[in-house]
Amino acid sequence: MKKSVCLARRFALAVVLGGLFAGAAQAGAYYGGKFTLPYEVRWGGAVLPAGEYSLAMDSIKGPLNVIDASGRIRALVSGFPDYLTDGQPTALLVTRDGAQRTVRSFNCPAWGHKFVYKPFTRAERDLLASGERAETIAVRMASR
Repeated sequence: MKKSVCLARRFALAVVLGGLFAGAAQAGAYYGGKFTLPYEVRWGGAVLPAGEYSLAMDSIKGPLNVIDASGRIRALVSGFPDYLTDGQPTALLVTRDGAQRTVRSFNCPAWGHKFVYKPFTRAERDLLASGERAETIAVRMASR
């Protein structure tokens, strides 16, 4: 009898704590956005399949949570701030090397920042100047 009561208390505590942490995570997300990947990309250490995603960040200095359509955090990425690309849209910059695509940066005028996740080498900058191997994926900013 004592064992089942103890087990029930642990379960109830787990449910309450899970609800508190989930609510705090959603309530604390100050920055957010949504985007659709038309193809698989590498972002930091994660490989994200094509699909719908959301972005959430508690503070402008915090890591960016990349969340899939089911609500699962697929990547937690930290970029370093760079000069905002004025006149450019809110978008992810994706480069292509063969069949592999990689998120290199996130330009976000609404937040007043640009975040770089994988800096370009000199040779890559020369290739980008030709306009090939790079594309943008629009990010729709969430209103609060």
